[in-house]
Amino acid sequence: MLLSRLKQSFATFGLTKLNDISKGKRVVKSSTLQFYSANRNIGNYLPVLAIHQMLDEKLDLWNIHKTPVDWEFVHKNYKEVIVGGAGLLHAVFAKFWVDLDKNCKLPITIWGIGVCLPDNDQLKGVQKEVVQSVFAKAKLVNVRDELTRDFYQLDPNISITACPTLVYIANTFSVAVKSKDGKKILHSSHIDLEPKSTTPQIKQIIESAGYEYLFTENIETKKTPLKRILKMYQGCDYVLTTRLHGAIIAYAFKRPYIAISFDPKITAFNKLYGGGVCISDLNQLEQVLAGDQFKAESDYQRELNAVRNFGALYQSQISG
Repeated sequence: MLLSRLKQSFATFGLTKLNDISKGKRVVKSSTLQFYSANRNIGNYLPVLAIHQMLDEKLDLWNIHKTPVDWEFVHKNYKEVIVGGAGLLHAVFAKFWVDLDKNCKLPITIWGIGVCLPDNDQLKGVQKEVVQSVFAKAKLVNVRDELTRDFYQLDPNISITACPTLVYIANTFSVAVKSKDGKKILHSSHIDLEPKSTTPQIKQIIESAGYEYLFTENIETKKTPLKRILKMYQGCDYVLTTRLHGAIIAYAFKRPYIAISFDPKITAFNKLYGGGVCISDLNQLEQVLAGDQFKAESDYQRELNAVRNFGALYQSQISG
């Protein structure tokens, strides 16, 4: 029995642990409730962890896959709510936004979220009228790109910053530019967007160009907890990604990246923040690898400061 417990303990060591009250026993530990998406994709967890660092508090969470929300419990136990971060405006979350718009009576902050418009999705984002209604009620609003602002026809002066992920990585790891002579490329693959036939092709092209090939799906498991995946980014020289958070994490570690876009959110990130190149066709990869254009520098410090400034604004206007 003791051996079994020890094995179970070691198996879960390092996995991200959050007080998600949408499942199991509800233990209230904060006065603010944060809505987030939980499916072991580290791109969902990193903005949450970053927001908690900026607030110096671990907030209670509700997984927005779990709808309808128990609003009676929420209104009884919390003073305000945060919706953030990651791609929480994907069409799959439409029921949550309708529920939030109709039933939430608490002050709302929108923080670091964005729309997802995958090429292989028929439905494109949450309904515009619902999003516009919630944003109009919100006390503070921050989105991660101009694509989200323009798609929903939001205030042109809305706060736009890079994903809060930048703060978590800056606070948790040593961030420094790697040698430009390095030869390790980490392939950050999106299993739902990247065609299966494309994955071995990417590997073959990278190795044929003389690079060492590494691979991650950005999905947390017992063998690959969040910090272990991030250390793969820290240890590589460049990133090849079909995931938005592959580009975001590369940017946060100052690693040049090549993004293959199967969703305009990736193109929007590259356009706004730089730090690498974005291509739309695998046939372009060999040529890009042969040149230096993807080894682009970014205005990392300015973007990191902008993310932190929104956190300071929240604390002064809402939690303060």
